[in-house]
Amino acid sequence: MPLPLSPLKALAAAALLAATFAHADSTSHVIDFEDLAAGTLVSNQYAAWGVTFLPNAFAGSGSPTGDWATNTDMTVVSSTGPDVGPLGQPALVSGNLLRSYEGWLNEDGDASFVLLFSQPISSISVDFAGVGNSQDTTGLELYTPEGSFIARVLASGLGQQRLSFSGSNIGAVVVLPGSLDDWVAVDNISFSTAAAVPEPASAGLLGLGLAAVGAMARRRPRPSAQK
Repeated sequence: MPLPLSPLKALAAAALLAATFAHADSTSHVIDFEDLAAGTLVSNQYAAWGVTFLPNAFAGSGSPTGDWATNTDMTVVSSTGPDVGPLGQPALVSGNLLRSYEGWLNEDGDASFVLLFSQPISSISVDFAGVGNSQDTTGLELYTPEGSFIARVLASGLGQQRLSFSGSNIGAVVVLPGSLDDWVAVDNISFSTAAAVPEPASAGLLGLGLAAVGAMARRRPRPSAQK
């Protein structure tokens, strides 16, 4: 017959299992491009935060206005400089933005780029500015790490607006910044990595450890009363 765990050992086992997952809390980041100089092409500058930017998420025909761009602009510009279009209201964006007006003029189709995450995220929000006649081509498409489609969130008004989504197992987000006929800038990309969840077997062990603590506490004899 196995020896029962002492309350101290049971507590230590439960604490060890809990500590194994305590370091995996969710982490949030906001990319506002203020750390990059105007004129920078965005790609892997935020790899330390677990995200890489890749242009031209889609290719070929079938875009809302005809064809997807093969040269999506990924240039950082100043929101108060000459290389932007009308931003609109309300004022959500400021400082540096992603996508130059001149670069948009040279695009050969509807723009798209993808945010690839090194580990799944649980939420994302993006500010768009300059939305005009392209509500149906401005938004986010979310995919699992394996490439399965999750959801699409599209703009619903003009000017500036924030689009967001919360879910699970988001591995890639395609950003659709306007269309061939409408310049749209991007700013304040905010995301949270998903907190790690114990595997079922490990969760069971943790539960057993906590149960053992309770069982040992119940079996501990009460001290006799002083006479």
